[in-house]
Amino acid sequence: MKTYTVLVADDEPNIVTILSYELRKEGYAVLTANDGQQALDLAKSQPPDLIIADVMMPVMDGFDLCRRVKEIPALRAIPFIFLTAKTGQEEQIYGYAVGAQKYLTKPTKREQLLKIVNLRLKAAEQARALFAKKARKFDGDLAVISIFSLLDMYHIGGWTGSIELRHPDGRSGRIEIRNAEISTCSIDGAGDAGTFPQLLTWNQGTFSAIHE
Repeated sequence: MKTYTVLVADDEPNIVTILSYELRKEGYAVLTANDGQQALDLAKSQPPDLIIADVMMPVMDGFDLCRRVKEIPALRAIPFIFLTAKTGQEEQIYGYAVGAQKYLTKPTKREQLLKIVNLRLKAAEQARALFAKKARKFDGDLAVISIFSLLDMYHIGGWTGSIELRHPDGRSGRIEIRNAEISTCSIDGAGDAGTFPQLLTWNQGTFSAIHE
């Protein structure tokens, strides 16, 4: 069985020690970094299977780290999880906008974190099979199932497809996803660099999600 490697980046030594211990107990190999630049250098030289990073770090913060990782073709597909004390919605939206697959806030229960890591690594194939059994199209209310949760499902399932959104004010949005990565976004047919962060603020309205 493959041993997956997780890179943990945090400037708090206690957090790094605890996370490393818990991950190794689960059978993962662990790389550690105390700042964003060190984490980026490690990711380039020893590409991990998953990255867990704080946001507030010296030299290079977690947002810049995530952005830089996603700019490198060989590293772009590595799942990126934020584990941070920054709890604001704006920070959460920005975290997803720069490429993270999950945004968790401290303190996070050990069981929750390990479940998320496990789902993306050890249980990824089972997860894809499980999601593949669901309907190819499903509709819902954004007040019940958030855009964040929808995107998480596409990532775990490795899906290609699209999410059509309808805001209560009449605007329509669209997110196109290819192999679990967001390819294009638009609002009323137009899109630019600010479209995706704007769509992430839509917590009211309806959606129609389709996957291949």
